[in-house]
Amino acid sequence: MSSFEALKIMLVDDRPENLKSLKHLLDRPDLEILTAESGNEALGMMLDHDLALVLLDVQMPDMDGFEVAELMRRNTRTREIPVIFVTAINKERRHIFSGYDAGAVDYIFKPVDPFIIRSKVNVFLEIKRNHLVRERLVAELNQANNRLQEISDRKSDFLSAASHELRTPLTVIKEFTSLVLEEVVGPLNDEQKSCLGSALRNCNRLADLVNDLLDLDSIESGYSHVKREKVDLHKICGNIQQDFAEKFQESGQSLKVELAPDLPDVLGDAGMLAQVFFNLVGNANKFTGAGGEILIRAIADGQSVNIEVKDDGPGISPEDQVRVFQKFTQLNRQDGPGPRGTGLGLTITNKILELHGVKLSLESEEGVGSAFIFSLPVYELATHLKTFVADGTTGEGSHARDWTLIFLKPEQGMQNLPIGLEKEVERLFRQGEDRSTSFLVDGQPWHTVLLQTGRRGTASFLARLEDRLGKRNTDATHLTYAIPNTDLPVGADFTPDIANLDFHQLGFSLDNVRSEQ
Repeated sequence: MSSFEALKIMLVDDRPENLKSLKHLLDRPDLEILTAESGNEALGMMLDHDLALVLLDVQMPDMDGFEVAELMRRNTRTREIPVIFVTAINKERRHIFSGYDAGAVDYIFKPVDPFIIRSKVNVFLEIKRNHLVRERLVAELNQANNRLQEISDRKSDFLSAASHELRTPLTVIKEFTSLVLEEVVGPLNDEQKSCLGSALRNCNRLADLVNDLLDLDSIESGYSHVKREKVDLHKICGNIQQDFAEKFQESGQSLKVELAPDLPDVLGDAGMLAQVFFNLVGNANKFTGAGGEILIRAIADGQSVNIEVKDDGPGISPEDQVRVFQKFTQLNRQDGPGPRGTGLGLTITNKILELHGVKLSLESEEGVGSAFIFSLPVYELATHLKTFVADGTTGEGSHARDWTLIFLKPEQGMQNLPIGLEKEVERLFRQGEDRSTSFLVDGQPWHTVLLQTGRRGTASFLARLEDRLGKRNTDATHLTYAIPNTDLPVGADFTPDIANLDFHQLGFSLDNVRSEQ
């Protein structure tokens, strides 16, 4: 805000000579001074002007200064305007306290000291200027944020449209190139095979780039929601071995997995963690020489499992280690048997682990090899529930919303939840804000649902769920529900006392649900 922009103050006194004198005393180029000779006149003018300060005489006919200040505090338009009482009488403490109770921020007694009144007015003018500057900066930041969000949305729309337009022709090109390369439509000579092989590799690389761009955009735009559950690392690593078996056979490399048979399960998003392992092993495959070894090792350490993906390749120089997680980084290592990557794999891997609250670190020595290291928490039911609530309710505006947690479980003795329960639950979700997870309590399966709604909406949700399960000929009467009576502290660690939850049959009326809960 320019120092030459005028601020407004108001002088209120029933004596014109006092107003004239005070106005002359305070007059300056950057200040617009309004005057009023009564409380009623002042209150009317205040509604039409943005005032930095009101200097208010106490002793006035019809309406004194205390009454004016009281009425100002009752109006949202004027309640924040600071008031200084200017008076020649009422110096007694009880009168001064009455003024402060009415909303005064200060007192000035007549005869007015020019130095004191100018100093005090300057303080409030500076406060007002700072307030206006902050308001302008906030407005500019909001405008910039809105613009950035608009650009981000356009980028996402563009990537989505571009990927759709690219994927279809790419799929066709890959299929027909493969048919020709495999000599389905006729024999080829060696030179033709080489050319088509190069074309097919680049088609695959372009397809990988499209997929990586979409994955990265989804994470950066906040569309990727982590869903942490119990994860078996043996299963993930077994799938990785199958996925890379052909590549490692072609390269003469070996993939070694060192996991203790009793390695505990970890807490994480199984799909995302599978992509982490795939990216790290794929990266090692590309940049490790023929005959090299890639190692996956996981060791339990108290409440964590430390994981390492290590290779005996050429290593990464210290200067390259600084930028290895940056987008589109292509290190100058061409000796590996695999194709060149997109330069996004490690970026995506790092961001996935950040969504889990996990740090990915790199240890590397040139000529020796590289190791990517991270830790995951050992699975515990309490931690599962805490992170489930936190992941679902953390975000912009979450604290202004109602959230409800529902526990669904079959009757004792049933080994499984009703078939298709999870899919039926998710079909009733709204706008991607609701979420669900499954876990075991004493060997019995439970399903937990987090809804962005209050109790009335929850009752409606359960009624619709019962109706859908009934139409699928599912014995919904064997399914019970519980809603914790405690208010859900969104975005915070929260573990309900599941041992003491009060479960009810799924069949109910809305009135019963409201009275029970």
